[in-house]
Amino acid sequence: MKIVVCIKQVGFVYYPAAVDLATGEIDLGKIVFMLNPYDEVAVEEAISIREQVANSEVVIITAGGPETEKALRYAFAMGADRMIRINYVSADSWSTSLALSVAIEKNGYDMVFCGKKAIDSNGNQMGSFIAERLQIPQVSGIVSMDLAVSERKVIVERYLGKGDREEVECDLPALFTVEMALNDPRYPTLPKRFAAEKKVVEIIDPKALGISPEQEVSLTEIRKISLPRPKTRKVFTPDSSLSAADRIKQMMSGGAKSREAGDVLEGTPEELAGHIVKFLVQEKVV
Repeated sequence: MKIVVCIKQVGFVYYPAAVDLATGEIDLGKIVFMLNPYDEVAVEEAISIREQVANSEVVIITAGGPETEKALRYAFAMGADRMIRINYVSADSWSTSLALSVAIEKNGYDMVFCGKKAIDSNGNQMGSFIAERLQIPQVSGIVSMDLAVSERKVIVERYLGKGDREEVECDLPALFTVEMALNDPRYPTLPKRFAAEKKVVEIIDPKALGISPEQEVSLTEIRKISLPRPKTRKVFTPDSSLSAADRIKQMMSGGAKSREAGDVLEGTPEELAGHIVKFLVQEKVV
C-alpha cells in the first residue's frame, strides 16, 4: 500500500500588526511557521494505516521553497518513510495542484490524504483540485475510516454538520480530506526530530515533471489583505422613562443598579455566618 500525504507549511499570525494594510505584506518576524494542523491529522492517519498494513509506505509531499522543509521534517519525524519537496512556489491552489498531482502520478499511489483546509488561506480547494487532475474519487471531511485491504475498499464517515454524519464506501485508489476529529496526532520524540534533521529531502524541479510555463496558470489573484472587523458588544441603553439626570447616572454606572451602603454587622462568628447565608438566599445567590 503506497500512501501519499500532501502537506503545507502555514504561518500563524499571532500579532495583529503583522500585516501591513497599505502594502499587504506580512512581517515574517511576527509569524510562527508550522505544519498545518489538518495536514498533521492526515499524516497521523497515513502512519496508522502503514502500521496496520504490511509492506506499506508513507510519502510526504509539499510544494514550495526551502523554508517549507521544516514542515516536511516534522511530518517525517512523526513516522513517514520519505519526504518530497517540489521546488515550486505559487499562491494559487490550482497551479500548485498541477505540480502536486504530476508528482503524485509519477510516484505512484493507492491512497492520497490532504487536510480539509489550510488554516492560513481557508481555501478548502487543494484536495478537490488534485482529485480532479488525477481523475480519482474524492471523499471530503472524513472523521472515521475502516480499510478493507483485500477488497481495496474503504468505508468512511463524513462530518456533515450539526452532529450529522454520512457513511461512504469508496474504491481505491482515492483521495481523502480529513477533519480534525479523525484522530489525535502523535508528538514526535526528540531523537526522531534529530534524525529527521539529518534526512535528505528529495527535491523535484518542475521542469523534471514536464510542466510547461503555459500550464502554470493562476486562476486567482490576491488583491487586498485586511484584518477582521472588531467584534461588536452590547451597549447599555438607559430607561427612557427616567429623568435626564437619572439617565446620565445610569449610563455612567453602566446600567448597574445603585445600592445603598450595607449595614455593619456585629455578633459572634455563628451569628455573622447566619446573616451572610440569609442575605445570599434573599438575593437568590444560593
